[in-house]
Amino acid sequence: MNRLAIITDSGTATGFRLAGAETFEVKDNREMQEKVLELINTESYGLIAVNDQLAGDLGEDVARALKNKALPVVLPFPVPREGQVISGEQYLAKLVKDAIGFYVKLK
Repeated sequence: MNRLAIITDSGTATGFRLAGAETFEVKDNREMQEKVLELINTESYGLIAVNDQLAGDLGEDVARALKNKALPVVLPFPVPREGQVISGEQYLAKLVKDAIGFYVKLK
């Protein structure tokens, strides 16, 4: 059975650990790339979720390692920026806009 790994910063790692997810803390993009490559090479992960602030550029090595593999899927996930608090509706509207390129008013 494939496992889930979360790669994030120390500020958001605690929440994932409390939820029972296998979580790895990194400080920057370089460390994130190294950890993703390490997890890809173990071949026991089906999904590697990466903090989008750290995943800006996955890098050539990661892209090459994933090129001909169905698993794992590397999925960047959004986290609130420090000091930024938005409502659930605003958050969903932003996700929709980022995905389709248009603002959709949610009711």
